[in-house]
Amino acid sequence: TGMRFGAIIYLLILGMTSNEVGDIAVPINSVFIVFICSGLIGELSFLFKTDLSYFLAFIFHLIGTLALFSIMMFSNNWLINWQTLFIFILAYAMIWLVIRLTQERDIRRINRQIKKRNKQKVKFK
Repeated sequence: TGMRFGAIIYLLILGMTSNEVGDIAVPINSVFIVFICSGLIGELSFLFKTDLSYFLAFIFHLIGTLALFSIMMFSNNWLINWQTLFIFILAYAMIWLVIRLTQERDIRRINRQIKKRNKQKVKFK
């Protein structure tokens, strides 16, 4: 999810803060900084595998992601303003919504398979 977040943020910031739609020069060091910070954001998901409550893990993940986002922005000499913070919050919320919906779909599918298997076991007894 970290790489997805980084790619979305990177493209949104480039697209929404650029004055031209044409060629946008992207320095290779910017790509590497985004790549590294995005990978580290992905590693923050370990918080959800700890004994922390989901709420605390979410809060720590949000703070860590915002810190890495800020490092990425400052390292690339990109301005952090209301527009880029809005992009960050919007992208974070959208990604979490997609992740939660995907998880819920997978859980429903697994539960259906378990119920189906349990019904088959009852038939064979």
